[in-house]
Amino acid sequence: MFKGALYISLIISVSGVIFQLYRFRKDGQFFNRSKNENHINSFFYIQEFLLNTFLQTKLFKAGKIRWGFHFLLFLSFLYLVIVHALHDVTSSVLFKSYDPTVDPYQFLRNLTGLLVLTGCIAFLFRRRFNIRSLQDKSIKYKGVFSIILILLLVCSGFLLEASKIISEPVFMEMVEEYSDLDEETGLSDLKLFWKDNYNVVFTENIKTTPNGLEKGRLLNEEYCLSCHSNIKSAFISNTLAKTISNAGNILNQYRIDTKFYVIHYMLCLLLLICLPFSRLFHVLLIPFASSRQNLTLDSFLENKAFINIASLYACTNCGYCSRVCSVYPNFQITGNPDVLPHWKIESVKTMMQNPGAANWWNLHAGNDECTMCRHCTDICPSGIDLQSLWSVLDKKLVTMGYTDNTRFILDTSLKEWAKKEEIYTGLIPGDALSSNLADRTEAFENCIQCSICTNVCPIVDYDSNQNDITPQQVMNLLRLGKKHLATGTRMVWTCLTCYSCQEHCPKEIRVADILLELRNAGSNRADMIQQRPTGLINR
Repeated sequence: MFKGALYISLIISVSGVIFQLYRFRKDGQFFNRSKNENHINSFFYIQEFLLNTFLQTKLFKAGKIRWGFHFLLFLSFLYLVIVHALHDVTSSVLFKSYDPTVDPYQFLRNLTGLLVLTGCIAFLFRRRFNIRSLQDKSIKYKGVFSIILILLLVCSGFLLEASKIISEPVFMEMVEEYSDLDEETGLSDLKLFWKDNYNVVFTENIKTTPNGLEKGRLLNEEYCLSCHSNIKSAFISNTLAKTISNAGNILNQYRIDTKFYVIHYMLCLLLLICLPFSRLFHVLLIPFASSRQNLTLDSFLENKAFINIASLYACTNCGYCSRVCSVYPNFQITGNPDVLPHWKIESVKTMMQNPGAANWWNLHAGNDECTMCRHCTDICPSGIDLQSLWSVLDKKLVTMGYTDNTRFILDTSLKEWAKKEEIYTGLIPGDALSSNLADRTEAFENCIQCSICTNVCPIVDYDSNQNDITPQQVMNLLRLGKKHLATGTRMVWTCLTCYSCQEHCPKEIRVADILLELRNAGSNRADMIQQRPTGLINR
C-alpha cells in the first residue's frame, strides 16, 4: 500500500512540475517577448547558480544574522531529506553503515529536526507580526500552508520516535529478530535494563535489582549496543517519551507507533504532492532565477530587458526589496501598495493570470514611481532580476495605453496641458493641488527675476532647445497665479533637484523645493486626467 501511494504521489508531483512549466510559458506570452529580448537571458551562470543555491550569498548580503539562521535551517532540512527520508537510496552511497538508532545519526536527526521546527515557528511569528511590508492578508499568509505542513511533518516524526521508544511491541519484535533470548536465558534482565535506560514501558511489573541490571547491561552490549546508542542523545524524542510514558500501556495496546508512522508517511507524501502547487516550489525556482544574467545598463539601453516568468515564482515575499526601495516613502504617502516591489510581483502575476482582477491604474502608478535604482535586484535573496521586470512592465503598460505621467506631460504642449487641466479643476477630492510653498505668496514673491537660477541650471544648459520655460519664469507664473499651468511645464518635470538654483538664489527662495512640489501636484492632476476617462478608481 505504501509503495503504491509513493508512486502515485511521485506521478502527481512530476505532473504538477510539468503543468507549472507549461503555465509559465503560457503566461510569458503576455509580454510578447522578442528574439532580441531573449538574448540577454540566454546565458546560464553556473557560479551564481551554485553560490546562491547552496551558500545563499544574496541572503548574506541582505542580512548576516538572518542568513546564519536560514543557512542552518536549509542544511538541517537538506540533511533530513537526504540522510533520513532517503536513507534507503543514499546510505549505500554516502555511508558505510547507517542505522537511525545509532549516533551520530540519532543525535543529528533530533538536532536538525529541532532547527527546522524553530525555523517554522519563527516564520509563522514573523508573518503574523510583521507590520511594515506584509500588511495585506493576501501576501501576509502566503506560504503559511507549506510551513504548517513541514511543522506537522517534523512534529509527527518526533512523536513517532517517542512512541517507538516506549513501545513494548517494538522491543519484542527486535528481540525476536536479532536474538534468541527468552525468559529462561535472561530476557527479563534485558527488559529491566531497557526499562531503566531506554524508557520502554512494559505491561508486566519488573522489579529492579542491581544484579538484574548488570546482567541486562551485558546482554545489551552483546545483542543491542551495536544498533542502539544511548537514548539520551535523542534529546527531543526521549523527552517526549518520558512525557507520554504514564499512558504507555494504553498507547502500546493500540500500537500508537504504527499510527504515527502512517501519519508521518502520509505527510511526507502530501508534501511531495504539494511541492509544485505551493510556495515550496520556490526551492526549485530560486536556482533557476539565480542562474540568469541580470539587466545591465548596456542591455537596458539596447532594449534587451526580458523577464523569465518562472523566476517571479521564486519570490518568497520576504520584503527585503521593499525595505530598501528608494520610493518606499511614496507608499507611506499615497498608500498605493504597488509602489512596493514585493507587492508589484504579485500584481504582475494577477495581471497575467486574470487581467480583469488586476488594478491596472495602481500598477501603472506604482511602477511609474520606480527610479530604477537596482536596490531591489541587488538585495533579492531569490536572485530575481527585478530591474528587468519593471522595465518590461513599463513597456507593456505603455502599449496598453497606461503612459507614465512624465512621458504624458512631456509629450503634451503647455497649451494642451492648460486645456486638459482646466477640465478637471475641482474634481480631485480634497483639492490635490494644495501644497505648502507653491501656495504661499511669501515663498516666491521676493523673486527679482535676476535669472541666476536659470544660469546655474544644468537642465537649461543641456536642454535649451527643448525646454519651454526657465526656473525664474516658473516663479513668475506662480506670482501671476498660474500654478495650474506651472505644473505642466517641461522645466518642472525635467528638474534634477540638484538644488543649484536654490543654493545660488540671492533672495534665498526655495526654488528646487517649489519645483518638486509642483511636480507632485502635477502628477496628481495627470493621474486624474489619464484615469478619469477609463473609469478606474482613484489611487
